[in-house]
Amino acid sequence: MIAAAGPSAVWYLTRGTGLVSLLLLTASVVLGVLQVQRWSPPGSPRFVVVTLHRAVSLLVVVLVCVHVLTAVLDRFAPIRLVDAVLPFAGAYRPLWLGLGALAFDLLIALTVTSLLRRRLGLRAWRGVHWLAYACWPVALVHGWGTGSDTKTTWMLAITLACAGAVLASVAWRAATAGPGHARPRRWSLGTAAIAVAAVAVWLPNGPLAEGWAHRSGTPRSLLAPAVASHVAARRTAYDRAFSAGLRGTMHQGTSAGGLAVVDLRMRLTGGVAGVLRVRVAGRPAPGGGVIMSRSAVSLGTRAAPGELQGRIEALNGSSLEALVGSPGGDAVRLRVDLTLGETDVRGTVSGRPVTERTG
Repeated sequence: MIAAAGPSAVWYLTRGTGLVSLLLLTASVVLGVLQVQRWSPPGSPRFVVVTLHRAVSLLVVVLVCVHVLTAVLDRFAPIRLVDAVLPFAGAYRPLWLGLGALAFDLLIALTVTSLLRRRLGLRAWRGVHWLAYACWPVALVHGWGTGSDTKTTWMLAITLACAGAVLASVAWRAATAGPGHARPRRWSLGTAAIAVAAVAVWLPNGPLAEGWAHRSGTPRSLLAPAVASHVAARRTAYDRAFSAGLRGTMHQGTSAGGLAVVDLRMRLTGGVAGVLRVRVAGRPAPGGGVIMSRSAVSLGTRAAPGELQGRIEALNGSSLEALVGSPGGDAVRLRVDLTLGETDVRGTVSGRPVTERTG
């Protein structure tokens, strides 16, 4: 089970070679633009860029082959060797894995035609070489669609930086094109603008949204262990009595119905990790505060902050008791003692399961 054994070394190698391949493919595209523009570093001959572009491109081919081979060898996802070369034929995230197969096919076509460049002729080779511009965005979307680290801040920053580098190089080439290239320039800039708008809409509603693993086509047999692992992790944290410090912020406002609202957002420190949110709404109390008429309390991890939800059962000044739980899961009773500042909040929280487990 993945929950017991964890990811294998092959799994890490697959992810690592995929990311490095994207970085090198980005560098290859940018170097290709510089080569066409006949740019070279000050004081260096132009063949430096040409040689570097060729070396980086060959390294991309090697790393992508390793990426494909390790993806097939890894036992986690049902990926066959044929799925790596025949687009959209696999059972694991067929569309997004298929884009990776398509990028691999384009890369192989580029490699073969480069080796046969003298026999093909410059015009035919150059026509096929334009596939490099198609290979890069296909590979980028493949990574977003299938990558397990897509939601992490560092991975998102790297992939968006790659996108920015290629878009900047294409825009530079379009801007420096001669007057006879007005139509291709408008086409290039228009295509880039449409692509940016499409990604800005798709990413938040696709790979970055909840439930992407299911919607992207992950087989149910792989989703079930992941869900079981997630539940097991939650139970490990909250299935026994715990205590922790609290630190966070306090926001006060007014609801649409005219009720005063106090919203506390805190993270647990010095004990069980997690985040706690407490919301209280009601009539303003004389001298400050709120006479509670409704409440909401949530406890969970940073990845799933609303994992356990409930409400306040007793409120006495800045101390409260709450009951939170999840559908089909055990409930947890919380005791929270707070010290409130103008905008910050500190305190302690303790919890115990309503149904104690033994053994």
